[in-house]
Amino acid sequence: MRGTSEHSRMQQLKRKLALFRQKQETDSVRHPIRSSLPFLCLSGVVLTAAVLATSCTLCYTVDAQGRLVTFFQDEETYQAAVTQAEVRTSQILNTPYSFNQDVTVRTTLASRDAVESLPGVTDSIMEIIPELEHVYTLSIDGTVMAAAESADILNQALNLVTQRYTTPETRSLRIENQVDIRYQYLPASTGVATAEQIAAILLQETPRTFPYTTQEGDTVESLTETFAMTPERFQELNPDLDLEAQRKAHLEKSGLSMGESDTQNATDLAGDETQKTEQEAREKEAQALEALVAAASETPLEPGLTLTIEQSCPLLMVSTVEEMNLSRAVTPEIQTQPDDTMFTGQQRIIQEGEAGEQSVLARVVKRCGVPVASNDLSAVTVSEPTPLIVGMGTQPMPELPEDCMFLWPVKGTITSQFGYRFIFGENNFHRGLDIAAPQGTAINAAADATVLFAGEKGTYGNLVILDHHNGFLTYYGHCSKLLVRQGDTVTQGQPIAAVGSTGRSTGPHCHFEVRYNNSPIDPLLYLPGENNAPNQNLPQEEPEAPVQKPEPPAPPTEPEQPVPPPTPPEEPEDPQPEPPEASDDTQLNTGDVPLSQPASEP
Repeated sequence: MRGTSEHSRMQQLKRKLALFRQKQETDSVRHPIRSSLPFLCLSGVVLTAAVLATSCTLCYTVDAQGRLVTFFQDEETYQAAVTQAEVRTSQILNTPYSFNQDVTVRTTLASRDAVESLPGVTDSIMEIIPELEHVYTLSIDGTVMAAAESADILNQALNLVTQRYTTPETRSLRIENQVDIRYQYLPASTGVATAEQIAAILLQETPRTFPYTTQEGDTVESLTETFAMTPERFQELNPDLDLEAQRKAHLEKSGLSMGESDTQNATDLAGDETQKTEQEAREKEAQALEALVAAASETPLEPGLTLTIEQSCPLLMVSTVEEMNLSRAVTPEIQTQPDDTMFTGQQRIIQEGEAGEQSVLARVVKRCGVPVASNDLSAVTVSEPTPLIVGMGTQPMPELPEDCMFLWPVKGTITSQFGYRFIFGENNFHRGLDIAAPQGTAINAAADATVLFAGEKGTYGNLVILDHHNGFLTYYGHCSKLLVRQGDTVTQGQPIAAVGSTGRSTGPHCHFEVRYNNSPIDPLLYLPGENNAPNQNLPQEEPEAPVQKPEPPAPPTEPEQPVPPPTPPEEPEDPQPEPPEASDDTQLNTGDVPLSQPASEP
């Protein structure tokens, strides 16, 4: 029985084993991947190990206060990085620095890409130095000017500065400096600023020098005013510029006086003060001619000169190009017509000149808001100028006695001619010649005469008037010293005064007038072609005591009137430059001696 039962169990086990194998074969056909899963798992483990072997490496890591700082390959790299960090930090802090932070160095497995080279390890170590901060900096011409939390703040500050110089006429804008924005380490005490604070720093002004090319209409005074310079500083920056030569060249070209008024009323100088007091006349003259006074005292500069100027500019210099519409005056032409009602050498205005007007489209270059160059793009005439027409006398000149040609009063250059001209928007008339000469040069009598007046006279300053007893008078103005007195008799060539700059004058010169019957006439018509003034040295004299100013006598009820020439010219008023302060040792004030009436022609 037992044998039968064992045999039966064995048969059952065989059948179950056969069924299990049959099921396995069936499942293998239905799920081929599942059958190979053990192989795949083994393959994945091998592949992962291969990838790890190629992308990761055994290295070192630095941890500071539980925070991963960096990965590095070997200890030598770490020691070199610490040394570099100490050197850089010492330079930034401007003091020796030693790295002594509490850090942990250990080995680890890390991606090969995460392992840093020496510069990267150095930067990572500097990130954990508490004495430093990593910020965005703005450098101007290599100098760090400010720090901010972001580059956007720095760009906003730059925009705030450039907006200050932007107008509706602006066509282009350029920053003249080298500007750099960097992300760098600074001392932790530096701090960061806002855009407004940084803009205020960039707008701080400091004097800078620049080359400048002169343009039409430039004067020393206009440049010093435009660039806020003193005349002394301008001359210091341009030591080779001969300002006196520039002034003389301009005066010879334009006919403008050396600085003295050329329209002092003749009847006032002859002693006729019945219409107005002297103070009222001076006030009227000053008000009417103030603009010309300022312009006449300026020192013009030839276009195209290369000069050095000084301008106060912000730390951030901005240049702009603007296009703007300007209104510009057009100087009228001067025309002449013969006039047989006057002597040769006399003039009168037939038609007043008036300036025209142009509408100009100009391109203007500005540096820090100040114009430094310009050129006209187009010009449209709004109104034509009215020419100044001057009548020129054609009658034969009154003759001097035989062998009585006038002598030149002083050797020098003529800086202003006789006659009418249109200057600074007005018609004005110069009654004589301006002869430039050094201060103190002897002024000589043009011919034998009696001193009609010697003293201070309004804008003429110290003035000598000689009566030649034939209808002719000669005037010598702006003297620094007077050597004669009223009533003295002088001979031709005798020194009567010294060249100066008294009255309204901007430089030493002799203002010389010739008058016939008290009417101005061109002195060149009575002077030899070559300047024949004698070379004489004034005698050294002891200083004279001031002369007491006598009380002027009462004007006569019927003052004697000079015989006028036919149709004497009108004498428009002109401005006169303010006089410089004359030193006490060069100006002799003889008092306001009343001027007697000139003698009539015998």
